[in-house]
Amino acid sequence: MCLTNYPFGNPSEQYHQSCISLKSKVFSEVWQKEDIAGIFAVLDDRVIGLLEVMPREILQKYGYMTGTAGNSDSYLTIGCFEVGYGVPRVEMLDALMENLEKVYPLFHRKYLEGIGIYEWRDGFNPYWVYEKYGYSRTEKLADNIIVMSKKLCM
Repeated sequence: MCLTNYPFGNPSEQYHQSCISLKSKVFSEVWQKEDIAGIFAVLDDRVIGLLEVMPREILQKYGYMTGTAGNSDSYLTIGCFEVGYGVPRVEMLDALMENLEKVYPLFHRKYLEGIGIYEWRDGFNPYWVYEKYGYSRTEKLADNIIVMSKKLCM
């Protein structure tokens, strides 16, 4: 994922090595529990978007917002959407989520959750994209931040 594939222009190339060193430890933990950690989109041999999916407890350990309901050993959490510079964000979020559904059988856990934020349509974790793909509201973390989850069909 972002260890070797950055969406075009995001983040700036000068930060790639420091980001790689930060995330390599995280991914080494993910590979012990899952075979994949999300998907990425390519156009003309350039990565233009990616979506990371990781075991909930790993994301919690590294300070990401996650849900708390249910058994964490059964949950994956969407931790990161990255969209390349100049790529329409709303359309890319939608396309990434649509294509994520195609790889559900590759995951080992039963549930997938995402953090949805209201009033931020093209922000980091907009609620609408989870709602569109059949996720249900499971927790409220703040006035405009919710956890939405979905049982994966395996």
